[in-house]
Amino acid sequence: MRNLNQAVLIILLIMAVGTGIWLNKTTWRNRRLIWQMQAAVVAGGIGFVAGRVTGGKG
Repeated sequence: MRNLNQAVLIILLIMAVGTGIWLNKTTWRNRRLIWQMQAAVVAGGIGFVAGRVTGGKG
């Protein structure tokens, strides 16, 4: 299980570096759209977690 966790962490790190390189080569118009998408995903995730935490049991 520990090896699996380390493998997932390494894959996520490689993906983050690759995404950073790709984002650096995009135009400003596309970056703004990507940032808006990222904000929507983060806000949706926070809303989902808040809904799960405050939701009733039943």
